[in-house]
Amino acid sequence: MQLKGAQVLNKKEQKSVNGGNTGMQCYSHNDCSALNGIPGFEYEEFFCHWGYCQIM
Repeated sequence: MQLKGAQVLNKKEQKSVNGGNTGMQCYSHNDCSALNGIPGFEYEEFFCHWGYCQIM
């Protein structure tokens, strides 16, 4: 997996900040793609897990 952005947090750091759980509810992976519009998250990959968007 390649990181697409220069300012991407290390994945372990990210998960320690928010547990990987964005707190945004979802029904499908497509619901989470809206999070890519948030500044600083353009290069993250989000997926729907247990009803919430998670950071890969």
